[in-house]
Amino acid sequence: MSASSEEWSMVTEAVRRLFDEVVAAAPDGHAVIGPQLEELGWSDIEAEDPVAAAALLFTAQGRALAQTEILDAAVQAELAAVLREPVDAVLLPAATTGELRASKGGEISGIVLGPLHGPHGKIAAPVRAYAGRVSLHYIEIGNITRAVRSDTFDSSVHWTAVTAPVPAGGYEITQQWDLALAAAQRGLATELIAVADAALSAAVEHVSVRVQYGTAIGAMQSPRHALADASARLEGARSLLDGAWRYGGSLAAMTAKAAAGRAHRAVIDAALQVCGAIGLTSEHRLHRFAARGLQLDALCGSAAQIEAQLAAQLFEPGKAGQALPTVLEWV
Repeated sequence: MSASSEEWSMVTEAVRRLFDEVVAAAPDGHAVIGPQLEELGWSDIEAEDPVAAAALLFTAQGRALAQTEILDAAVQAELAAVLREPVDAVLLPAATTGELRASKGGEISGIVLGPLHGPHGKIAAPVRAYAGRVSLHYIEIGNITRAVRSDTFDSSVHWTAVTAPVPAGGYEITQQWDLALAAAQRGLATELIAVADAALSAAVEHVSVRVQYGTAIGAMQSPRHALADASARLEGARSLLDGAWRYGGSLAAMTAKAAAGRAHRAVIDAALQVCGAIGLTSEHRLHRFAARGLQLDALCGSAAQIEAQLAAQLFEPGKAGQALPTVLEWV
């Protein structure tokens, strides 16, 4: 970006401090951070380099284990041209399926980030048909048949699992939804990398100060090799993510999110191994990074779900003998 490195360092520090304050004020809640960002002059920063600004927000959120509206805002920004009505949130794919499809009974289930503020308001629901096309429907909050706090990996996360009838009158937004979903996957991948980075730092800190038989654990080969392998996985995922931010595209975003999910799991496995039993206790911070990462991986397609989708795309009938698509193209 055109700002000097010193100026960007100041911006980075201010954003990190802001997310830390959000967590301190509401450690188990979903906070609204937009007004505080505007006080920092965020619109000017975003206009100067929207990619770097967005990546910074998701990195800071992951590092602090915060919960704010930035993911929903990123999705709504991609859908802004096709949203015909103001909405409170956009329905995101539930962890069980990784996609938003209507059931045979005509209901849709998905995730809303944060609590529902009702009974008035609307949710935008992008519904994918089995032919692949996506139509946008507006669900009145008062018509939701089920809305419960999502209870999965991380009990501190406030997501709302929503089920509602799909109303008539939808219109096609396939291209715009693919871009919005890619934006969500890039943001989630960025959070996952930040969470994994924090977990790796915690593990390195532990083996640096923990002593056995008069020697720091970190001086022994087994922990060092385990953490080095995890770090290599993390850097590979970070490289894919950097390319996805730079060049965009659905395929790059899917690949980056799948790689980030796998890298997070590799880091957590290594960190738990070298930290031993203390890493499994609630007193140690490592379990927070493990639970949050698993929660983030499940949203908008887990690593396993995305890999299955990629395989289906790459090896679908009729593509035999064709070259594989380019995920990232360096120019």
